[in-house]
Amino acid sequence: MRQTNLGRPQSRWTSLRLSEITAAIGVAIVAGLGVGLAALAVDAAWLSPPPIELGTVADARIVMGSVISGLITVAVFGLWMRTVVVGIMAAHFSPRTLFIFLDDPFQRNLLAFMSAGIVAVLVILLRMPTDEQATAPLLSIVLVVLIALAGIAGVLLAIQDATRSLSIPELVRRLAEDALKVLDRLPKERLELIEVPPPASNAQTVLAPGTGWITRIDIDRMRNALPVGGVVHLRSRVGEFVTPRSPVALVSSIKVNAEVDFDALSEACNLARTRSPDLDLMFAVSQLVDVGVFALQARSDTSTAHGVLVHLEAVLEEIVARGLPRLHDKDKDGRCVYDEVGWTAADILKLCVERIRGQASQDPESARHLMHMLHRVRELAEGCEATTVVSEAEYQTGMVRALVDASRV
Repeated sequence: MRQTNLGRPQSRWTSLRLSEITAAIGVAIVAGLGVGLAALAVDAAWLSPPPIELGTVADARIVMGSVISGLITVAVFGLWMRTVVVGIMAAHFSPRTLFIFLDDPFQRNLLAFMSAGIVAVLVILLRMPTDEQATAPLLSIVLVVLIALAGIAGVLLAIQDATRSLSIPELVRRLAEDALKVLDRLPKERLELIEVPPPASNAQTVLAPGTGWITRIDIDRMRNALPVGGVVHLRSRVGEFVTPRSPVALVSSIKVNAEVDFDALSEACNLARTRSPDLDLMFAVSQLVDVGVFALQARSDTSTAHGVLVHLEAVLEEIVARGLPRLHDKDKDGRCVYDEVGWTAADILKLCVERIRGQASQDPESARHLMHMLHRVRELAEGCEATTVVSEAEYQTGMVRALVDASRV
């Protein structure tokens, strides 16, 4: 057995998207700086003296100071509205689902716009003529007024967005769409195999590079770390939690004493401190199931559960129709990577139904919706000749019936 690098996994900002927020605000600052300087340049080149007098420079400074205070207030108000939404939803959903309400594109855009407005007004305020009794620059004042009006509109939009966020059907729809986006990002199948040869008796174990959740397995790096004729059998998959003692692969070589880069094999498994719904299909689907389980468990909310089940049905049908590719690969020099543990459509169906069937069986309507979902998935699987999915759907249907009968006793 070969011990590999025990380094800690790199931190990933998978929930709040700090990099996206920073980039948005950075772009907004540059845009605000450009708009402010452009307005002053136009005033100086073509509108000096201005055709319409809107007051003195001293008056303009007072207005601009008020506008800056207002924009900061609007930005804080938008953040406060998001806090209110999270506080209200905390009583209805599990903690990991609440991250969805924090990761809001509208909130990022609102903060970016307010940042641009503040910078533009500051540039105009600091670059205006020093003569307090001089006529205020026309275009710059008009621009400041428009920014102030946009800030007022931002308040209304923040309230509207907060209200929309409280819509549970909207949340369920978003979770289902996010799961389908993860499915779209999955790598294409490189090598189709019906049967995988077993590992060699002298295969060596590759251990995980640290502690964390597997978010990606770099098959190219893993294959290139092998000697000619080398073979790797994966023993872990995306979405699994591993430690430095967890086996992630078995490696064997046709040639005796061939050099194998065990460190590269180990580090081909990218780890994160938390699971990511953007990279992990099972986790993305689980978030959708979370809402249904929590609704039935905490409030007996059959309407929400029904919404979850119909969206879950659509996601599962898409997974069955497309199939989940295995990470098999082989090059011209005989280096092979065999994926025997990757997620299958039957695996995802099993885990989803096992989590929700206990709560759904306590309510006749929810049990009926769950049975209908299983029936539809089984029909599609039969058309796709996905025999493992058909068997799993039939088994889960029998389990749901048994739980319903037991709840009536």
